[in-house]
Amino acid sequence: MPVQVVPFVPLFVLGGFFLIAPAMVVTLFTNSDPLGFAVFVATAIAALVRPAASWILFAVLCSMRTVPFIVAALTAVAMRIGLAKQGLPYLIAYVIIGGIAQLRIRSLRRSGQIEF
Repeated sequence: MPVQVVPFVPLFVLGGFFLIAPAMVVTLFTNSDPLGFAVFVATAIAALVRPAASWILFAVLCSMRTVPFIVAALTAVAMRIGLAKQGLPYLIAYVIIGGIAQLRIRSLRRSGQIEF
């Protein structure tokens, strides 16, 4: 069953919440940053692998397509004004993550699993 979306609904806001909130809860209750990061990465990988399984995973994928480019732009500005002198690796990582999510959404659209 294809996932139908409404273009004006900001799915990236909802997806950002579903991507970050479980990792924050695990980090706070277990007092373990690596475990929270593992939950974060597992959610991101699940959204990349099978976003049509749940609308929550599809929202996370939309968030992964939008938010890294916004953060990359903020990182570039911070590098330019001198606040993030060593920010180039992070800038490259954000652009790569956003690009992978964008390619995944394009492949889902071509295969007919999502409709825009």
